[in-house]
Amino acid sequence: MRIAHVTDIHWMEPPTLNNLNVKRVLGTANLYLRGRRHHFTEEVQNALMAHLLELEPELVVVTGDLTAQALPQEFQKARDALQPVLDRFPVFMIPGNHDVYTYGAQREERIRGVFGNWMGESSAAITRLDCGSVTCLGLDPNRPMYVRSSGMLPEEQLIALAEALHDPALDGRFIVLCIHYPLLDRKGVIYDGGNHGLLNARALIDVLKRAPRRPQLILHGHEHHGFHVDLDLDGHQVPIYNCGSSGYGFFPKKKRSGAMCVYQVDGAELRGVERYIYDGERFSEEPGGAYATGR
Repeated sequence: MRIAHVTDIHWMEPPTLNNLNVKRVLGTANLYLRGRRHHFTEEVQNALMAHLLELEPELVVVTGDLTAQALPQEFQKARDALQPVLDRFPVFMIPGNHDVYTYGAQREERIRGVFGNWMGESSAAITRLDCGSVTCLGLDPNRPMYVRSSGMLPEEQLIALAEALHDPALDGRFIVLCIHYPLLDRKGVIYDGGNHGLLNARALIDVLKRAPRRPQLILHGHEHHGFHVDLDLDGHQVPIYNCGSSGYGFFPKKKRSGAMCVYQVDGAELRGVERYIYDGERFSEEPGGAYATGR
């Protein structure tokens, strides 16, 4: 099975006066006055959709941040762009912190109103998709904050994950744990900083250490530079992959560009990883192999 992984696409639209609140005033200033909106382009986003259709994966995983400010018009833009992919392939989607950018977006479950069919049961503490021999488990530590962008997994999700990993029905299956925030940074240090990190990353790692069944792959986004590290669970190494922002513009002088990954799964084993980077025209396989360019 080939699993395509995209994240942090950040479809964006300017807010109207009715959309503005304290959070969005700050966010809009960051996007438009500091130029961050130029980091993400529709050219790359359209090329990404074309690339996914060309790849024809058996499963597509989206690890959050479809939008910039969780605006209704941004979710609609994302839905319109993703529709050909949603129509053709199984898709498992989790939200990112930008998808619950404001308390209103969280309260209204705005992302679920548009993409609920690809996000699992809304009543479950954690989400799940079974596709062939693969089981995806989704976590949601995202929360709206005025200045910081840290995440926190609710206790009920930690309990639900522990229970899920005790299920003997998972024996022989390839388990993919999906979460927007990293557990570790690119140097292998626990990613629990107060401004941008997953505050209870250590609690999640403890759940994984105690679990009789552990994920064979952990996927995340949030950091726009892609990287791969391994999580050491008492001698058992679990690969963690961040493909990098899939909607990022083409900036060759800065060695920055949109990226996505494909994971080759055979039964309950990860057999290989391909990484594709936008080259100014299309997504092409990374020269030298996955993460060889350091981008």
